[in-house]
Amino acid sequence: MTTPRRITATRMLLLGLGWFGVLFFWGFYSGSMPLFLDKFTDSKFKISLVLSLAGFSGSTIPPIVGYLSDRASTRFGRRRPYVFFGILGAALCVAVLPHLKAFAIVCAISAVMYVFIDAAQTPYMSLLPDITPPHQRSTASGVMNLCGGIGLIASFLVSSRIWDEHPVATFYTVAAVMAGSALIAIKFLPEAEAAGELSNELSGEPSIKPLEAFSPLRHLSGILEERNAMMFFVAQFLWWLGFWIPAPFLTLFLSEHLKVPQGQSLLVPMMMSVVQTALVLPLGILGDRMGRKGILLCAIVFWAASELLVGFSQDLTQAFVTVGLTGIPLAAIMGVGYAYMLDLIPEKRTAEFVGIGIISMAAPQIFGPLLGGKLIDMAGYRVIFPVAAACMIASLLALCFVRSPKE
Repeated sequence: MTTPRRITATRMLLLGLGWFGVLFFWGFYSGSMPLFLDKFTDSKFKISLVLSLAGFSGSTIPPIVGYLSDRASTRFGRRRPYVFFGILGAALCVAVLPHLKAFAIVCAISAVMYVFIDAAQTPYMSLLPDITPPHQRSTASGVMNLCGGIGLIASFLVSSRIWDEHPVATFYTVAAVMAGSALIAIKFLPEAEAAGELSNELSGEPSIKPLEAFSPLRHLSGILEERNAMMFFVAQFLWWLGFWIPAPFLTLFLSEHLKVPQGQSLLVPMMMSVVQTALVLPLGILGDRMGRKGILLCAIVFWAASELLVGFSQDLTQAFVTVGLTGIPLAAIMGVGYAYMLDLIPEKRTAEFVGIGIISMAAPQIFGPLLGGKLIDMAGYRVIFPVAAACMIASLLALCFVRSPKE
């Protein structure tokens, strides 16, 4: 029996480089985009609707693109063409946005932008299992998310420095960084060759064969037959629902309920990102050495407890500490969760199931804020934190029913 080929540190860093650009975009989405949209309307509901288009796109585009990518056969590989055109399309939309004058056109271009980024994101995420043997996937995911976390923090820092005086330059910077980093990554990642090498070593087959002709009912039945993967997606939906119920209202909780100055309130979620970025790689390495499911179970319990603690915060210092603690389980989810999902999905339908997994992450981005806002209107800010913790306990129960092939 031959030892599976190891992915090199260089390839891990190249994967991380592209993810740096993708997360740089999502930092812009959550930081600068609301400020930009606020110039067109005073209605926060309208602004939230435009932002929620990302969730709707993330709930529809990934499985479609994943299905097509798994069955693609080009001289450039299965993933590269989708990443190339998706990332360039998204970058073009970002560069065009600051020059638009009508709110309706801004909404339309924003919707197209989210479609493009989702079309690039799903195949890019699928590169990791294509070129990484199973015993290194937590480590590779840790490196990838470490770079992504740095991209997220860099996006906040760069935008905060240039937004007030040069808002248009912010859009150009985001477009250049996201496109440049992703294109460099796919240029030097030997996707087709690496996928073929790994396929030879793991299955003894020369390449991934095209699947049979499409039949909607058979296709749906085949998806549902993967019960462990589907139960994981349920668990993933619930823990991200628990995240998104309080996340959009954290700065409002601080500024309106705890009376923290708005500028200082913006630093608190940054603390969570810093902790997550610092720990995602060590936890990813730990997942490869000690097992992924156990780490995930412990992380979700800790996450539920830390969300409860955030709700008990009485001042800025306590909020810094409690919100910072939530970065620890978030790092585990980012570093280990994706690799564990890859253990559960069919090897020949990677991008398709990655796309379905993205739905379980994107849908909570729609329902979480709606539920959180309704709860705040009914009972105040503090109620959202125990509800978030309850969602995470429910995800823990769902995860207990998941059985990986190694169990």
